[in-house]
Amino acid sequence: MDISQIDLNLLHVFDALYRERQVTRAGRALGLSQSAVSNALARLRQHTGDELFIRTPAGMVPTTVADAMAGPLQGALEQVRTALAARRPFQPCEAQDAVTVGLSDHAEFVLGPPLVAALRAEAPGLSLVLRHADKDNALPGLESGLLDLALGILPDPPTHMTRQMLVRDSLSVLMRPGHPALDTPWTLETYLAYPHLLVSATASRVGAVDRMLETLGRQRSLAVVASHLLAAAPMLRDSDLFCTMPARVAHPLASAFGLAARPLPLEGTPGMRLSMVWHRRLDSHPAHAWLRRRVAEVARGLPPIPGMAEAVAA
Repeated sequence: MDISQIDLNLLHVFDALYRERQVTRAGRALGLSQSAVSNALARLRQHTGDELFIRTPAGMVPTTVADAMAGPLQGALEQVRTALAARRPFQPCEAQDAVTVGLSDHAEFVLGPPLVAALRAEAPGLSLVLRHADKDNALPGLESGLLDLALGILPDPPTHMTRQMLVRDSLSVLMRPGHPALDTPWTLETYLAYPHLLVSATASRVGAVDRMLETLGRQRSLAVVASHLLAAAPMLRDSDLFCTMPARVAHPLASAFGLAARPLPLEGTPGMRLSMVWHRRLDSHPAHAWLRRRVAEVARGLPPIPGMAEAVAA
């Protein structure tokens, strides 16, 4: 295909459609009408000889050709943006950028509120989208360009991505006030004597604690799987369930819902670490570099929880 025959503005339309998966939202992001986006898509289809996006009730679903095009095109567009911004210092108060950050429930609960407050104060024109991300979809999201940054307990990234550790956390066990376990020695045997509620966004019945127990040849009784951390707290108030979750989430929930919190009675439990991961194609992007610094500063400024190590962001 002769690139000289293609209006390069069409690539911005492709990028917006791939990110938004809807013509109206893509047009809004680009400042174009719905008909202008549809016309641009028709021209792209003619150039590529492929449908690129299939209209479904769930939105515009990319074809395999579009999936193959997305990464290289998004990388090329990002390099152009970086090149154009290279000589212009980033001014947060003047920023009109749009950034998408993927966060686990844990990261969104702990880092989301202070990060939003910091960005609203320093860069009120910045458009911030927070999307759910976990160990399964965070790295693919960074690869495709769907995410600009990912925060959570994430797997080791490939060499073309960078990870920065942000916050240490430990595990706590929540239960209702008056739970019979509060009147007995807090041991592993007590912990295993009662049914448990597991929070899993993917409906998995195996969590980090279950994997730790398996190494000891032990098993807990799992009674409920919930999809959100916030939903767990009210579920505990009228039952004898235990719920094990990160301490930085458990302690605020205990205060808000009148629950009791105890440390996980399992010796040698490895600490949990929230980290920040990004694609190296964004290393030198001024706005992205500023955002990474602010995320790290927010992590360093988190108040400590008694008996727990402080933030570790470099």
